[in-house]
Amino acid sequence: METGRNASKNRNWAFVIYPNESAPENWIDMLRKMHVKSFISPLHDKDVDSKGEIKKAHHHILLMFEGPVAQKRANEIIEPFNGTKSAEYIYSKKSYIRYLAHLDNPEKFQYDSTEILALNGADVSEAMKPTTKEYYQIIGEIMCFCEENGIAELSALTKYAREERNDWFPVIIEKAYLMTQFLASLRHSKNVY
Repeated sequence: METGRNASKNRNWAFVIYPNESAPENWIDMLRKMHVKSFISPLHDKDVDSKGEIKKAHHHILLMFEGPVAQKRANEIIEPFNGTKSAEYIYSKKSYIRYLAHLDNPEKFQYDSTEILALNGADVSEAMKPTTKEYYQIIGEIMCFCEENGIAELSALTKYAREERNDWFPVIIEKAYLMTQFLASLRHSKNVY
């Protein structure tokens, strides 16, 4: 962790709590009553240490303040949660939100990102937007799905995405022209009909 002037104040601080051991029963209500935008990770109950042993179950929590908060003050704020004693300085809010489910850490257990809890007006959708690589992989998945299932109409594809693949839906909407052109070419090819 940085010390000195660069780390003296920050808007984004994180800490860890242990709900089965030391966290107060009403810890989520405590967070809500702070009226600070917050994200709570899914319960990390499958993380392993360097020896391959399961770590104790915990949640990562990100607090996003409206203005800079000194680390000493951040430590005072997290103290009633009985988790880690020192707040962690967060350089990239987006990266940390993705870390809540280990999205960019394939060597770690992958938690369900839809289980990230957002409190007090926090919005996880911006941070969860796919990376460029993931975005192109999703487009490829959608195209293969259409080819394999004989889908050649945008209405059928969007209905399926709304009901079954929430991760596809925003990509289809954002790339509606591309998808329309792709589906039209499928209708006219011998590969689908």
